[in-house]
Amino acid sequence: MLQSTRRHILYFDFALSPYPSDAQPIPLRDLLPSLEERANKGEAVQFIDNERRVIRLSHLKRGKSASGKDAVAMLFCLGDQDKADPGFTNFQSGKIRIPEKEDGEIGGLSVHAIVELDPTTPGGHIYRMLYEDVTGFGRTLMQNFLRGEFRIIADELGITFKREGKRELKTRPLVEMTGHASDTLKESLKEGRLLHVELISYVEQDFGFDEARYIKSARQDMSLSIGKGLPSGEALSIVEKLKVWAKSAGYETMRVRWRDPNMQKPQSASVDTARKDAGEAVFVRSAEVRLNQPLPDICDSMSDELVSKMLSLLD
Repeated sequence: MLQSTRRHILYFDFALSPYPSDAQPIPLRDLLPSLEERANKGEAVQFIDNERRVIRLSHLKRGKSASGKDAVAMLFCLGDQDKADPGFTNFQSGKIRIPEKEDGEIGGLSVHAIVELDPTTPGGHIYRMLYEDVTGFGRTLMQNFLRGEFRIIADELGITFKREGKRELKTRPLVEMTGHASDTLKESLKEGRLLHVELISYVEQDFGFDEARYIKSARQDMSLSIGKGLPSGEALSIVEKLKVWAKSAGYETMRVRWRDPNMQKPQSASVDTARKDAGEAVFVRSAEVRLNQPLPDICDSMSDELVSKMLSLLD
């Protein structure tokens, strides 16, 4: 559940990979005016999952990052026919109230995202990106949506390239969003409190019944909760010792969860047990922002306060 005055922000690399791969990258600046026009006209809409869900790019706004670089803020909205209805309970009496939806209304979520307009290297195709971490509306949905939008735009603009010895061929950007690796686990655990370690392996299992031959693999987990009494500075040591034991016991992966003292939401990282130094595991860079103006799960307009604070994170 989203908190009204806190938002967890993820750092991503936003790639506009050329397709076909031997084409020249298409600059985001060249595509943005058409994307703005489609959003303003209400045309940036895609129905997915057998029309059970719908994604809209409802608003765009240009701005500048903390370092003075041009950027664009986007507000994505997801409508989901299968999302549970919101409900409210009275703090004192415990009385429950569930608002009645009007005809055509469905549950929804919003995500604010920001992308810098110039690539990280001159002539490149990778851009810095931030977006809200909202359960149920993550990377894959946004990536596929923007991939579809840019394909439409490239076709409408008639963008082509000339392959050597051949005629002009159509090209388009292929959107790829990947987490921007940041701090190492070693640095994070210096200040954070270790909460939980999960050991994971996929094994062949004899279930003792005929139908078991249709089961290709079984996931085997061991969940370890870490007490609050762990001495300061010992978190990484216990992770290293658990990694060695997990490898000898046949576990392939361990997922480590901890809480940074400056963030309310726990952090997590996956570590390959074969890795020599678990402390060198990297994870997606993140930040937490606090808002003065509460935000609902779905917004009908862009939050200037959230956009401003997200832009300030693009140092």
